Amino acid sequence: MRRALRAILLAACLAGGCNAGTIEISSAPMAGLIGGVAWSFGTAETNALLSRSDQLWIDVYQEALAPCTGAGASVSSNRLILNAPTQAGDYLLGSGVRVTFYVPMTGNNYVATQGRMVIDQVTDTMLSGGANLRYDDSNDVDGQFQATICPP
Repeated sequence: MRRALRAILLAACLAGGCNAGTIEISSAPMAGLIGGVAWSFGTAETNALLSRSDQLWIDVYQEALAPCTGAGASVSSNRLILNAPTQAGDYLLGSGVRVTFYVPMTGNNYVATQGRMVIDQVTDTMLSGGANLRYDDSNDVDGQFQATICPP
């Protein structure tokens, strides 16, 4: 009986029911590699045109920019694109969360295949949380972020 119960629990965990807590998220600011180049968090802002009521499109830049001013359009360095839920919670990739590592120099987009995002707080003007996101050894970031929610 115990062996059968363990097998059922293992199958449920492998199907995604137990692994949210196994992907640790650093308490340091978000940093890692994008396109094989060292990258660290600078500014994050939502794109009102691409966001929905249940999900925010967040552009995450290495540069420190004035958010919601259009300054992000001039950035040519590697960045993240987060599709983050609008509700606080703990999310695995694929459960309403999608992340893209974007490398403008090559035009390549790498959609993260492993990861976890924790949304700590959402207000009318700000979303804060942390994430550990991975596509491969060249596209892997981890840590805390805060994004400005731009008005429509």
